[in-house]
Amino acid sequence: MFMSLKRHERENQAMVAAHTRLTEAILNHMSQGMFLIDANDKIQPPMSQAAAPLFRQRDLTNISFAKLLQPLVSERTLIALCAELAQWRAEPLQPDAPPRILHRDLDVRLPKSDGSFDTGHFAFDFHRTDVAGQPGSCLAWITDHSELVQQTRELDDAHAQLAAQGAILRAILRMGRARFAATLQRTDESMTAIHAILKKPAREQAAFRNKLEETLDEVSRIRREGSTMQIVSLESAARRFEDSLHELRGRNTLSGSDFLPLAMQLDELFSELALLQSLTKTATATATTAPAAPADAPNVPMTQNGTQILAAPKFFAQAADVPPLPGAEAAVPVELPRAAPAGSLEHTLTSLAEHIALEQNKSVSLHCRGLHKIPPAYVRAVKNVAIQLIRNAIIHGIESAAAREAAGKPATGLLHILFIALPDGTFELRFQDDGCGLDPEQIRNVAVSKELISAESAAAMRDRQAIKLIFKAGYTTLAESGTDMQRGAGLALVRRYVSDSGGKIALASHLGSETRFRVSLPAIARQGADATAAAAEHAAPLEDTAPAAAAEPSIAADAGPAAMPDPAKVA
Repeated sequence: MFMSLKRHERENQAMVAAHTRLTEAILNHMSQGMFLIDANDKIQPPMSQAAAPLFRQRDLTNISFAKLLQPLVSERTLIALCAELAQWRAEPLQPDAPPRILHRDLDVRLPKSDGSFDTGHFAFDFHRTDVAGQPGSCLAWITDHSELVQQTRELDDAHAQLAAQGAILRAILRMGRARFAATLQRTDESMTAIHAILKKPAREQAAFRNKLEETLDEVSRIRREGSTMQIVSLESAARRFEDSLHELRGRNTLSGSDFLPLAMQLDELFSELALLQSLTKTATATATTAPAAPADAPNVPMTQNGTQILAAPKFFAQAADVPPLPGAEAAVPVELPRAAPAGSLEHTLTSLAEHIALEQNKSVSLHCRGLHKIPPAYVRAVKNVAIQLIRNAIIHGIESAAAREAAGKPATGLLHILFIALPDGTFELRFQDDGCGLDPEQIRNVAVSKELISAESAAAMRDRQAIKLIFKAGYTTLAESGTDMQRGAGLALVRRYVSDSGGKIALASHLGSETRFRVSLPAIARQGADATAAAAEHAAPLEDTAPAAAAEPSIAADAGPAAMPDPAKVA
């Protein structure tokens, strides 16, 4: 009997050991994250080996589920999910009822070592378990759908573009090429009018109200034109803009800051128009059934999309043919100001700079080069970085007109943006302003007052290290407010955008003279033989930028422009 009991005991132990090995093998080879959440909301084994790396953690044991999700989702999402999960876990288990699974899809922000984030999409499935002494326990299964969601969104964008092109073709066939082109031209004129209206200076409530009503009239006209052409995307963008204007109309008082967000919505409208004009060029090539022009119609030069080409006034040509007077020196060619194409990134940034300068009662001039060479993969990142740098430069760097004139500078501040493709296939975005520069001592003092670093650490920092503190989240020299810029998020966002693109950012500054940023972006897979053909053409430095000197010079106030340091790299 004794030997029989021992034999059964050894068999049970062997079976338990086999089950344990099988469970470990399954957990170690699962691509999904899986763990147990106990009755106290603590994460406990069993746990798949993929669970911790999925959340960029080393170990999840005894971490509360709410604390695990807190840095990954918004506060509103976290509160809603935790409340839903608690209510679901509190429901009594029915013996004969099928297991009920709680499913949630969440967009998450995954932290990186440098303080930035990767975006992802996780699917959470919660299964109730019957653990003795722990009612309300559940198993959590997490699946990373980030790549699938990204592909789906790209496919949706492609479908939307195809649908827009089909709508354009149908509109051309229905309206005729000339009428469609005229409608498109009126839309372009309305957008130009909105841009001019928003640039008007205003200080009193009556002026703000007048700007609002004039803008609303033009936006309503664009919405009607979009409805006439049956272009849903344009009509929808105009309607959203219109709704924002109606919301402003309902406010008791208006200020310049209320109009600043409208610049971004105007950018959306310009983008829709630019896409519309681009797709129209393709769609008109297949609109072979468009009505032919009458035989007696005048021979007017037209573009491919049916827009009349206006000839330059004759006196320009006559003036060009007049020979110079004897003994007079040859005229130096003057490059006339070039208007950025509507809907282009340059147009968006220029409009934004003008609006911010108007709000800050300053005068700035933004010069852009090479933005049309940005690869599609980097357009969004470059746009986000440039917006934040422009805001930061105008609010913090560019002085008032009176202060600039007192310092011997032109009253109008200069901002330069340059995007270049380098011979090795990488890219650089360079930004420069001729403002007041960065004061390392002031930066140290502000960082200490914001408790971003200790006084001892600040005192031990060299100037080149100190100026990098402006990239820390929460660093700002402005008073507390509700805007991202005044919470100190502007340059922290720049750092995040650059890091998410796999790039690096560097900066250099000369106190009282200028500040420069250089964003280096890695090479990407590009098609066509012109991958690096534009590198030599656009590899010139920013205009009037002083040459960089040898390593480790200081950023002292008396350093001359030629002694500017190499940009201090930010990890």
